[in-house]
Amino acid sequence: MRTWARRIATLLPLLGVAAAVLAVVDVRGQLPDRRTPRIPGLAAPVEVRFDARGIPTIRARSLRDALRVEGYLQARERLFQMELGRRVAGGEVSELVGPPALGLDRRQRVHGFAGVAEEAVHRLPAEEREDAQALADGINAFIATHHGRWGLEFQLLALEPRPWTPADSIRVLLLMHQQLSESWEHELVSEALSVLPPERRSFLLPEVSTDDVLVVPDAEPRPPPSTAGLLTRGAPPSPPAPLPPSPEPLEVLGVPLEPSGWASPPEVGSNGWVISGAHTARGKPILANDPHLGFTAPGTWYPMRIELLAPDGSVQRWAQGVSLPGLPGLVIFQNDRLAIGFTNTGTDVQDLYREPEVGQRVERIRVKGAPDETLTVSLGRHGPMVRPGLALHWAALDPSTLRLPVTRMMLATDWASLNAAADGFLGPGQNVLYADVDGHIGWRAAGVLPLRAAGDDGRTPRDGSTPARDWTGYLPPSRMPRVLDPPSGRVVTANQRLIGTASGVHWASEWASPTRARRITELVSGEGHDARSVRAMQLDTVGIVHREVAERLAPLLRPELARAFAGWDGRASADSRLFRAAEEVRRRAYEAVAAAALRGAGLTAEDLHWYNSDPTLLAGVRASPEAWRKAGLGDRDAVLAAAVREVTLDGPAWGERNRLEVKHPFGRSGGVLGWLFNPPAPALSGCDRCVRVATPQFGQSMRFVVDLADPEATTLVLALGASGHVWSPNRTDQQRDWLGGDLDGHRTRLHAPSVGAPMVFAP
Repeated sequence: MRTWARRIATLLPLLGVAAAVLAVVDVRGQLPDRRTPRIPGLAAPVEVRFDARGIPTIRARSLRDALRVEGYLQARERLFQMELGRRVAGGEVSELVGPPALGLDRRQRVHGFAGVAEEAVHRLPAEEREDAQALADGINAFIATHHGRWGLEFQLLALEPRPWTPADSIRVLLLMHQQLSESWEHELVSEALSVLPPERRSFLLPEVSTDDVLVVPDAEPRPPPSTAGLLTRGAPPSPPAPLPPSPEPLEVLGVPLEPSGWASPPEVGSNGWVISGAHTARGKPILANDPHLGFTAPGTWYPMRIELLAPDGSVQRWAQGVSLPGLPGLVIFQNDRLAIGFTNTGTDVQDLYREPEVGQRVERIRVKGAPDETLTVSLGRHGPMVRPGLALHWAALDPSTLRLPVTRMMLATDWASLNAAADGFLGPGQNVLYADVDGHIGWRAAGVLPLRAAGDDGRTPRDGSTPARDWTGYLPPSRMPRVLDPPSGRVVTANQRLIGTASGVHWASEWASPTRARRITELVSGEGHDARSVRAMQLDTVGIVHREVAERLAPLLRPELARAFAGWDGRASADSRLFRAAEEVRRRAYEAVAAAALRGAGLTAEDLHWYNSDPTLLAGVRASPEAWRKAGLGDRDAVLAAAVREVTLDGPAWGERNRLEVKHPFGRSGGVLGWLFNPPAPALSGCDRCVRVATPQFGQSMRFVVDLADPEATTLVLALGASGHVWSPNRTDQQRDWLGGDLDGHRTRLHAPSVGAPMVFAP
């Protein structure tokens, strides 16, 4: 027995090594190959070259052929991301992982995205439907020719992907709608605050601020700041009053929405700005864009370049930027004539209606390892019931708003053709930033804006029993505000209120705090900017709110902390203990200001989840003790001192609290799968109120800088890399430059030399 035990003990390490070798071989066997199968519909040969970062350049005779190969390449690198995305949208994740995903599937089935997507495909203009089909042809060519080699995730789930359809692309589009425009729960919070006097409600949920950075100005007389009424005129204390029924917690419905394993992020949006040639070193415009999204593994974007060839083989047109896996074309891009960027406007495209049930929809959810579940969705006159008796009217559930005009935008040559294409974009409200080789810069709003009844700001549930509060359609695209060549020579967007009353349209929106826009405005105000200085702006970590709050509350802080803050520049460096203390001061001070104003409402600052909270905080710390007393908020210094006096410099540096936490769907529970699938977790500089938005689960999904003086020197860097495959050399190879920056642009140049032999797809 002892001999056998010794032999087994000797063999165990060898068996472990053999198992590890087999695992490595298996993982490597799932990496992308260079096969070039025939793609249905391909009319001419298409060549694909890759640079050192795995970013492809597609060289095709027609855009439709380029889209077919784009679909193949998206599937080659991101098929599981796409598979999971369409399943999240349709509420079909339980079929893969069993009961733990039922809560998510139930929530998604209430919206009925699958049926909406199928209907939307039939309503697409023929050109857009053909583009979506061309992409699907390429995706399906990869699926059909790589049986068992679709990716490690498919192998572990024993999953065979079904063919891709244009409706699946609409599902991906709907997920982006959901991430960028879902706001109906805020209406319940606003309603709960109805027990407060109007001045307090405006103070807590401000829309207009003294710090606003506008693109379209306010007409005269200008609207007063939302925070002004309480602290200038004062208001008597509000007595406790009964609350409306509290919103049902999300946990009752199941797990939070996490498309493709994404974490639910704070709502801090994106940055985009453009500077005219009058203020740049080389006399041409510079455009910068860094969209802020939930960090994912793999990342949201798949970068590429498309070159359209003339009959003689020369490059006739080109475009480069990022695609959204599952959608045709490039979303944020530069072509040979112009460049565009996007930021979210926060346009309110959701309303709740109290109304009776008028019908039902029955959904069957397949559950791995368990019986199927039947979900009955109650329907109101305005849409599905998201709470008993509360129907959701949402523009995204209107199939006529689901459009894919991406390729028309890609081929735009000037301001007029870009606007004609953007008029066809009916998605979540977006700011479109523009610059062209002729020296023009511009901005316009795009998407849909519901037309509500007079006096209806869309902020609380309304009576749906009569049509009096119904939408009367959408603002015509031709009336979307736009600006070409503003006198300042600069346009700054950071999700702030930027459409003033001079637009002639009441823009119902949840604007972000103007913090980032103010800081960017400071940075771009100088002269002689170049691409290097603009890339440095994207890395700026100054928290101007933190800096001001620390300065104003210095007399109330511990003496040693107040001394440390003296002359502080506000930078959120990963190694800074001072910024970690400043964030604690900011958070505690806001909670104290909000609690004082919420007295009698039965809510706390955490219940608000308000996107535009900084004006409330700044108004509170800027106001005098007398203004606090007149407003019924109490003793200013006593309230704020009690909130911040415990903050010290003791404790970890900011980066220990602010460490990247990107989770692959397979790695969320940690362990061996976490080790295998989750990318590195470095400490982060930046913050949720800095230009460099950086939180553990949300931030700059990519950075894009275009200097029209040298269009081929455009830079783009992702948070991770171009590939979604474990052990691919291009899975996380861009993280170093994303973290540290590449100011000279040598390593992050988008049009870089190719490496290796090209792939050639034959018709």
